[in-house]
Amino acid sequence: MAHDFTGVHALVTGASRGIGEAIVRRLDAGGARVALVARSADRLGAIAAELANRPLVVAADLSSEESVEIISSTVLAEFGGLDVLVNNAAVERNEPASKVTGRAIDETLFVNLRQVLVLSSAFAKPLFAARGSIVNISSTAATGAGGTQGAYAASKGGLDTLTKNLANEWASKGVRVNGVAPGLVDTEMWEPTFERLGEESVREGFAKRVPMGRWGQAEEIAAVACFLASRDASYVTGQTIRVDGGMTNI
Repeated sequence: MAHDFTGVHALVTGASRGIGEAIVRRLDAGGARVALVARSADRLGAIAAELANRPLVVAADLSSEESVEIISSTVLAEFGGLDVLVNNAAVERNEPASKVTGRAIDETLFVNLRQVLVLSSAFAKPLFAARGSIVNISSTAATGAGGTQGAYAASKGGLDTLTKNLANEWASKGVRVNGVAPGLVDTEMWEPTFERLGEESVREGFAKRVPMGRWGQAEEIAAVACFLASRDASYVTGQTIRVDGGMTNI
């Protein structure tokens, strides 16, 4: 059942596929008008064509310095304010620490952490006015247990800390800030790994690491993200909820 987002203006980064797309669709189903942000205008347009509540497409690449200004000016010109910000866009690399480059580290931290704070800051006043909500999409990789994901894990660990910090700083403004940490989720992100190692063996091997014995679905992550964004979570802030089938319980 969708939460009630009637009259809500929301922005979702990384909205063109996977978890971001699932969040967009759930927000729209609840009545929100959603700004979809990602690099692919064509893909965003295709998703927007299937939505009900006059979505806004903003083609922007968060790895560029000027992207935040493009996003904020476009969204505020159209919406006049903002109630919900979902920071989902991320760069993910799986590289051994012995081979990682400074450039790769910088890009990962820039998109996954720096831009989240800058984008949140850009929408601070509208969010204060709306007594709104921020949801940051983190990862169970933030625990550091994943192995060859040093830069990615560090960026998500930093994001969890940022979530708590912003929640404390902005609570007096009426803005709630929470996070969702997905575990093993069946999205397009895994396609290169499937091609390289074989889909069946990868699926079976990773599923054995999850107490629930299966991969998660993007819609299951979206359900938790939209709960945190909704009025039903009105007394929840500073939390990052793991949605991982019990994987990090082991």
